[in-house]
Amino acid sequence: MKQLNALLKQVAFSGIMLFAVFAMYGQNTIQGTVTTAVDGEPIPGVNVIIKGTTQGTATDFDGNFTISASPDDVLVISSLGYKTQEQSVGNQTTINIVLEEDAAALDEVVVVGYGTARRSDLTGALTSVSSSDFDKQPLGAVSQALQGRAAGVQVNQTSGAPGENFKIRIRGANSITGSNEPLYVIDGQFSDISTINVNDIKSMEVLKDASSTAIYGTRGANGVILITTKTGRAGKPKFDVNVFTTISNITQKLDLMNAAEFAEGVNFSDGMEVFTAQEIADLRANGGEDWQERLFQTAYFNNVQISASGGSEAVDYYISGLYQDATGTVVDDQKVKRLNLRSNFNAKLSEKIKVGLNFNVGQEKFTGIRADLGVGLSFDPTTPAFDENGDYNYNSIKNLATSQTNPLVAAENNIRYNIRDRLSINGNFNWDILDNLVFNTSGGFIKTDIHNNAYAPLISSANGRADVDNIYRTNLYNTNRLTYTPDIGEDHSLKIDAIHELVIDKSNSTFITATDFFTDLVTYKDLSAANVQIVNNSESKRELESFLGRVNYAFLDKYLLTASFRADGSSVFQKDKWGYFPSGSIAWKASEEDFLKNNETVNNLKLRLSYGEVGNQGISVFGTRSRAVLGLGVNYPFDGNDVTGVAPSNRISNPDLTWEKTKQINVGLDLGLFNSVIDLSFDYYKKNTTDLLLDTQLPPFVGPTNKFVNAGEVENKGFEITLDTRILQNDKWNITSTLSVTSNKNKVLSLNDDVQFLVVGDVIRQNTFPVNPTRVEVGLPISSFRGYVFEGVYQLGEETEAAQFNKTPGDAKYRDINGDGQITTDDIVTVGDGNPDFIWGWNWDISYKNWNLNFLLTGSQGNDIYNLQRGRLMALGAQQFHAVHGDYRNRWTSTNPSNIPSGRDGTEILSSQFIEDGSYITMKNIALSYNVDTDFLEKLGLDGVRLYASAENLFIITDYTGFDPEATASVSNEDADIGIDYNTYPLSQSFTFGINVKF
Repeated sequence: MKQLNALLKQVAFSGIMLFAVFAMYGQNTIQGTVTTAVDGEPIPGVNVIIKGTTQGTATDFDGNFTISASPDDVLVISSLGYKTQEQSVGNQTTINIVLEEDAAALDEVVVVGYGTARRSDLTGALTSVSSSDFDKQPLGAVSQALQGRAAGVQVNQTSGAPGENFKIRIRGANSITGSNEPLYVIDGQFSDISTINVNDIKSMEVLKDASSTAIYGTRGANGVILITTKTGRAGKPKFDVNVFTTISNITQKLDLMNAAEFAEGVNFSDGMEVFTAQEIADLRANGGEDWQERLFQTAYFNNVQISASGGSEAVDYYISGLYQDATGTVVDDQKVKRLNLRSNFNAKLSEKIKVGLNFNVGQEKFTGIRADLGVGLSFDPTTPAFDENGDYNYNSIKNLATSQTNPLVAAENNIRYNIRDRLSINGNFNWDILDNLVFNTSGGFIKTDIHNNAYAPLISSANGRADVDNIYRTNLYNTNRLTYTPDIGEDHSLKIDAIHELVIDKSNSTFITATDFFTDLVTYKDLSAANVQIVNNSESKRELESFLGRVNYAFLDKYLLTASFRADGSSVFQKDKWGYFPSGSIAWKASEEDFLKNNETVNNLKLRLSYGEVGNQGISVFGTRSRAVLGLGVNYPFDGNDVTGVAPSNRISNPDLTWEKTKQINVGLDLGLFNSVIDLSFDYYKKNTTDLLLDTQLPPFVGPTNKFVNAGEVENKGFEITLDTRILQNDKWNITSTLSVTSNKNKVLSLNDDVQFLVVGDVIRQNTFPVNPTRVEVGLPISSFRGYVFEGVYQLGEETEAAQFNKTPGDAKYRDINGDGQITTDDIVTVGDGNPDFIWGWNWDISYKNWNLNFLLTGSQGNDIYNLQRGRLMALGAQQFHAVHGDYRNRWTSTNPSNIPSGRDGTEILSSQFIEDGSYITMKNIALSYNVDTDFLEKLGLDGVRLYASAENLFIITDYTGFDPEATASVSNEDADIGIDYNTYPLSQSFTFGINVKF
């Protein structure tokens, strides 16, 4: 009996213990309500998540929530516009939460030049793009993440070729012949954005006004883009796998005539029966050759990204790997493969010392070449690509349309094998010397090796040609920063930065061209097989040393002041090496004043004013010097042998050359309404660039014809608007949108020695057209189009007027500008402008339960495009014989009095006839995703699974008749060539399918 009682007591005790354990560690149902601290009203749509997991819920319309949690769990309660709270569960079954307002995340810390700052304390013009703004869209390049999402930033995809970069301009182009590229800073390291995996980005900040960029001195002349990559955090390892595949085709085809229509056009233009009626009937029956079908193909893009992160309170890590491979939509064997590995490590060595090490290595491989679209689209459609034996038809059978060779020959036989290897290491050391004194030093290097190899075999070139380029670049940098934040009273805050920086860029290159091969067996791998070899090499070094100081001061946390001064010394200048760049900005938080502090409508109002100066050293290392010319072109015969010759440089030395300077003033306003349901940011700016680094052309009688000078002035002014809106938030829906609008007006105010214009841009076109299609002219924007003024076609009844210009009805009519009775190059005037009146982007994010729809609309308004491609297809140009464009179907005849000239003689490709409105609206990207239910994932041991599909360039609304109004000027990256469509690689319409798994 005693044993039985003992057993019962033991069972009872065990039961009590089990109950206690269950009570302590079992899952309890927690209920609660979330309200505001201001008026106690319930908040719908608040996220309630168990910390460290993806398990959670959201409050309903009445602010109520229910969640299952263990006593040792911690709930994270968050909502846009409120400060995030954490609440331990313990033994509670009811938890009521009161959230404090955090209007527009004003206490969010953002990256600024050489440090961080609270968003509410910013006095300059800065735009942030977080990974949450684009991570729902599968992107292959960093530039895509900026497009349409940052006011003041114009991002153009100038080519649809795989692996091509985008053209980025911040607040317009400052320089005419110098660089207009922004400065890219990745985790404090000056770098190229093509080196980074877009999936590794945590946030991007765009510094736009001089107050923000002057801290970078000469390097910040064209704006600065700061990129912060992801890091690990304390906790168990987290893995993220993202895989997607994209299928692409060109967005639209050009309207070209079919073979029968072309044959009829040839007979008409030549005035004779080149094609018989039977031949035309046969062409109509079999269709002839559709060269667009031959030239374009379906392309693919594969992306695999894997990352791991984690750590402890002392050490954290983030490691990611990327693999991409892509083909192009233009034949034939053009491929790009990209590999990238990044690791970010941070360690807390003590309470005062922290260190970090970022490592990035990558490789890009480019193979194959694309077909020449300019040649291919204008080729004779009555000539098949291959004869009956399967061999190439090298030329037009009847010598029609063009003098060029079958475009497939080079595309299918030429060889290209280019490799770009990159290695970058960036380390930082942070020491809290005192509570208010911090020392930070960072340094690293970037090593880039570029190997470009190409071979044109005997089948596609006269004697075979090989090009081998080897380029080695090393970039070294070191930055030391001392930050002092003295305690100067409760109402005041002061922060002082003192910085020293050294940047060294080295490069050495070898360029070899070999011609006259007797065999194709060795290609570019053995240049001794060629009879002629031309070798050029170069070595250069650029150094920049800088000293800078910055002061941030705030009074009562509502009157803000930022001032900085930077001194830069550059090795590219001979005498005046140092430039000095001051800046200052003030801001007033009007919403902190008593008359607005508790306003129910306006929760944030800040006014900003800034002024600053920045510089530009964007010339070559030897731009100020005169260097002797060597090579085959200056060798001379002596005693029956070729002797190495030396010729004077074509460039005049200018030791007095110094900095190009840009001065900018900015006025801004930030406004938050209804607890930041609406956030508006507005900026107006005006910047003037003086002492331009102009590469001028001198008269031939001078001898040397090139010289860099400091001369001229360019003005950019405009406004930027960003509108963030929280449209709907509740337990099921979350709808937000961001609209950005940018308007920039560019004008050349003066040039060198009262010169009224300069011819710059792609010099290749100077051999194609009677004058360059663009020029830089005082009083006009950079990229002003030149040409004759087209006034239609002489009609019947205008014979007398036409005869004055040796024309007849059906011929093109041009305006006689100077009234001398003839049409000459003296009648060429400005006929267009490639700069838009404004650009815009509108990003929408719509979530319903586990579904998300994210789409980006972008647009451009008021820009002209010089459609020189259409002019070429209308049989204009020295190498074109007959029109192939569909417009020629509507050519002028006595019974069809159209304004399409009936013949090519006397019709000019450089004319307003080919100026078109380039305005457009496009669905740049739309993505639909589904997050698999967490209850199901828990059984699989996964934290999250997202399935998604997206479309890029889904549709475009435009009157432009070319492939795409965005992809223009792809043969040149110069700002004087913006808006020119000539042999452009068209953009693609792409469809993507992918999966993202987290565990």
